[in-house]
Amino acid sequence: MAAAKRAPRQPSRTLRTADDSSLGYVAPQLPTDLVFRTIGSRGLRQYGGYVRDEFLPQLTGRQAARTYREMQDNSPTVGAVLFAIQQSMREVTWRVESPDSRPESTEAVEFVESLMEDMTQPWPDFVSESLSMLPFGFAPHEIVYKRRSGSKPFNPNPPKGKKVYASKFSDGKVGWAKLPLRAQETVIKWFFDEDGDTTGMTQQPWFGGLIDIPMEKLLLFRPSVHKSNPEGRSILRTAYRSWWFIKRLEEQEGICLERLSGMPEYRVPSTLLDAANAGDPKASAALEQFKRIVRNVRVDEQMGLVTPSDTYVNSDGTLSNVPMYEFRYAVPQQSRAGANFDTPINRHKLDIVTSMLADFLVLGHGQSSRGSQTLGEAKIDLFMQATEGWLTGNAGVLNDHGLTRLWRLNAMDEDTRPRIAPDMPRRIDLDGLSNFILRLSQSGAALFPDPELENYLRDAADLPEVSEDNLQDVIDKDPEGADLQKQMRGMMARRLVRKGFFSVRNSTRKRNKANGAHSHG
Repeated sequence: MAAAKRAPRQPSRTLRTADDSSLGYVAPQLPTDLVFRTIGSRGLRQYGGYVRDEFLPQLTGRQAARTYREMQDNSPTVGAVLFAIQQSMREVTWRVESPDSRPESTEAVEFVESLMEDMTQPWPDFVSESLSMLPFGFAPHEIVYKRRSGSKPFNPNPPKGKKVYASKFSDGKVGWAKLPLRAQETVIKWFFDEDGDTTGMTQQPWFGGLIDIPMEKLLLFRPSVHKSNPEGRSILRTAYRSWWFIKRLEEQEGICLERLSGMPEYRVPSTLLDAANAGDPKASAALEQFKRIVRNVRVDEQMGLVTPSDTYVNSDGTLSNVPMYEFRYAVPQQSRAGANFDTPINRHKLDIVTSMLADFLVLGHGQSSRGSQTLGEAKIDLFMQATEGWLTGNAGVLNDHGLTRLWRLNAMDEDTRPRIAPDMPRRIDLDGLSNFILRLSQSGAALFPDPELENYLRDAADLPEVSEDNLQDVIDKDPEGADLQKQMRGMMARRLVRKGFFSVRNSTRKRNKANGAHSHG
């Protein structure tokens, strides 16, 4: 029989390069009308605005917010890490960087500094709430604007929903009244455009109806962004598995201790079991009562048990020593050695702090007691670099979305718009620095007299500035005053930065005092 003729193989739809044209595959071309259009997709798994990119149901949507809330509130390990992050970040000084030295730019810097001091919530509280992005993965803050019309607004009794906020300034510009957090557990869905960009969110408060908030009214802070997911990624995501095991192991540990490291066992006559299986109501009730005793026995002030003292009858009619009812604990062999909960629990706790680069918190505890001081300092530096990265990301959101929108509302020159930046404190190893300077001097390097180097070393060690006697010596050695001016400029600049003159609080207070501005009454 002749073989059936095979149909020709159809070309695959897989895209090939132009070199494969001889095989029947042609690479896609770029028409002119697609140059300024979006072709691909970010690949975010979302349906009707509900983001389902996480493969664990308990870490999806509002359930994720409840799970992360339980982790940070019930786990001492997770709570310690988050507390260390939040408290260290609250102490960061936020400075405003001018784009240039023009008078208009200087005024813009003062305006941004005044924004932070003119809100109904303190700036450190706003920073602390924005850091809720770390456990939840995102932190949406609504921008509430106000007209800066002084401490006595024009309409003190506005209609509902149109509250008029007082201001320390009366320049008539639009400023920030407050930047309140919109709780993560109340966010149910998001709005996306055809390109996959987030355009708004839907909030379901604990009372009232649904609220749709456009992105133009929001500042969305996220520790990391992937696929442009508006819900971000929690820093607790990697620690979830270890936290889950710790929770179950601690529950089993409590049960084991409560049950005296054994299993309650109640021995009853076989005749009772046979009667209960046969449907005898009295036997069934008695058997159920014995089961209830086994389930409910607890180590407390009411612990105790009353059992019959009857024994079995031998074949010759005499009584044996074997009780008909016997309650005891069945303890496995080597139960205490086999029920060591400390080792797995400590291992999972170490995994939690390691996943958040905070394993320096367990140095000196248990198996982590070994380690040099240099290793601990290196871990702390790495942790602080991570926290600085989060704050820098938040500053970018404030600059690119907060200040940009505010500049448009006030019709201000975009070239004068400054930038907000966190000023993280730097830890300087004075011992290492002194050894380095000593080696330089021993090698023959000329270090002193050097006013700039001396002022830097004084500032690094938090030592007093150059005294008037030292300045007089400089004047005597330098009649022209060149070195004196250079030294004074460097000294004053470092003093202003260290003392926080460029921070919001001090500079705004000085300006308010000069302008005679009023505070909230």
